[in-house]
Amino acid sequence: MASSMRVASFFSGIGGFDLGLERAGMNVIFQCEINQFCKKVLKKHWPNVHLESDILQLKAKDIPEAELWAGGFPCQDVSLANQGKRKGLEGFRSGLFYKYAELIAEKFPRWILVENVPGLLNCSISN
Repeated sequence: MASSMRVASFFSGIGGFDLGLERAGMNVIFQCEINQFCKKVLKKHWPNVHLESDILQLKAKDIPEAELWAGGFPCQDVSLANQGKRKGLEGFRSGLFYKYAELIAEKFPRWILVENVPGLLNCSISN
């Protein structure tokens, strides 16, 4: 089953999840990453994969069908390293989680892989 599993990657960074999932026999068919340096790395290693820039501008209809969605949304606002400055999921960067959740609710992929930091478990959630 893994060899035919298609993967949509969000907050792709330089492709850590993508590389691991490919090594497990999966096929990355979509990536979304806003950082310019990271996008150059992704295009070098996955030149034929559709790459979107901004998750906030992304529409569910523009995401190809994939059984697995993988994403590690930004952690700066929930990280324990930011003691005293944490904004939780209300922060702009970590709050991108809500856009990811909205897209998931619209497309409802079979599998979802979400990665973040331990501080997520005790940050404030208001939405």
